[in-house]
Amino acid sequence: MEELTTDILVIGSGLAGILSALEAERSGLHVLVLGKFAIGMGTNTSLASTFTAVNPRFSKQDHVRVTLETGRGLNQRSLVTTLAENGFEAIETLRRYGVPLVETGRGYVLDRPETISQLAGVLFLRILRERLEGGSARILPGLTIFDLIVEDGKIRGAFGFHRDGRPYLIRSKAVILATGGAGAIYRRNDNQRSILGDGYVLALKAGLPLYDLEFVQCYPFVLAEPRLSTFILYPPYSNEARLLNEQGEGLLEASGVQGNMNQVILNQRDRLSLFLYEASQKSDIFFDLTRVPDGDWERYPLNVLKKSKFPFRERPFLILPAVHFFMGGVEIDVEGKTAVPGLFAAGEVAWGVHGANRHGGNALTECAVFGMAAGRSAAEHVRSTGEAQIPSDLSPETLRQKWERKANRYLKKRRGAFDHPQDLLKDLKHLAWKYIGPVREEGPLKEGLELLASLETRVERIYPATVGDLFRKKDLENVSLLIKAILKGSLLRTESRGAFCRKDFRNQDDQNWLKNTCYRLKKMEIEITHRPASPSP
Repeated sequence: MEELTTDILVIGSGLAGILSALEAERSGLHVLVLGKFAIGMGTNTSLASTFTAVNPRFSKQDHVRVTLETGRGLNQRSLVTTLAENGFEAIETLRRYGVPLVETGRGYVLDRPETISQLAGVLFLRILRERLEGGSARILPGLTIFDLIVEDGKIRGAFGFHRDGRPYLIRSKAVILATGGAGAIYRRNDNQRSILGDGYVLALKAGLPLYDLEFVQCYPFVLAEPRLSTFILYPPYSNEARLLNEQGEGLLEASGVQGNMNQVILNQRDRLSLFLYEASQKSDIFFDLTRVPDGDWERYPLNVLKKSKFPFRERPFLILPAVHFFMGGVEIDVEGKTAVPGLFAAGEVAWGVHGANRHGGNALTECAVFGMAAGRSAAEHVRSTGEAQIPSDLSPETLRQKWERKANRYLKKRRGAFDHPQDLLKDLKHLAWKYIGPVREEGPLKEGLELLASLETRVERIYPATVGDLFRKKDLENVSLLIKAILKGSLLRTESRGAFCRKDFRNQDDQNWLKNTCYRLKKMEIEITHRPASPSP
């Protein structure tokens, strides 16, 4: 077993992870950054482009207001205020790091030549990755964390496996979770394929509750052509772009949302996604770019589609909503601290900013603001605890032996055949989209739980016949647990609010459901309670 020691361990290498590491290394402490794949790649940051933040046309009060309005009363107000107050500072820090950002209506976008077709997120992640590689932080790609090490109620490090099968024990005085969300547990999603909720399950197993997992945002405009990937159609949208049904009739006007496509994509994604999903049960939904002027196809984002052999310019093409973002996650304070001393979280894995639905552009701003906050807080935690002695029963040798036994259990082989893990993952993703997709209902939710039980039995039979099976089983266990949590949480919430829709309870019910849902793991079973949401001012 490989053993490493560091002051601060960062799990995740998207925007939140990289910025927390850059902030932490300024303290002079030892920082180690882990990524499941190449640093910065395989993360949802590479797919994003816009920061909502204060500028001369968009005040702090505006930012707080639109975030709370979109969140429908379930946001943590202290985190929303922190986001708005520190958004511009985060933008300035990114600029100092070399990321060229320019003002737009409600925030900032990457200043880039319009003729470049690379995704904006890929471009600015490359700049930040180079900055990280030029600093003092150690970088270790290809390592997946299986467990956080919590002893005596405090974080002690993490345990995981490298992609070559070697187990790693990492001792650390502070750990920052920046693992992203769980959008890829759904059959239809626009996330990177590795975004399967690792951080959520790590937190649950470490004894932390998760909040509001039932709130899952869909993006309305995602490709649905049979032989194309579920690729998101990025804004800004041309004025000539149209949403059509099979009869060629315009759908945006019929949806009831106010404003053009570029406006509704910011703060009415929930309503538009729900409308398009339900409309798709009666008719195919098409996105029509045939009237867009030729010159627009030379500029981003349409030049991304232009590279494809598919005739996007010649005919309308199929779209459908797809899962985009998880509003729920780990509870943090304004400094990124969790309830476990020494454990911090930032980005989509954390909960509280968005409430029942996320306002467009707040994801990157959240990563930046709370990534930096977590890095600073982790460094302060390490400095304040100093070189405190680990209790005698947690000597380095004792800890190593304990986790060697755990590694052997993970690697234990058994006799007998098992279903192909990739087939099981497809079955789980199909179940998630069908039963906890954009619209939910009591009968199907109960049916989903019954079907999930049979899939869990098949997952249990898997053993690591190969190194790949080791990671696939872990993914399947995580996906199964999260689907079960969302099914159970969705059954209990008998209302519709924000991105959450119950077909059998269509109205928002503030009298009974102005509450946040709390998920805990007790003896590997999900327990759910509720608590009143933060009061409005």
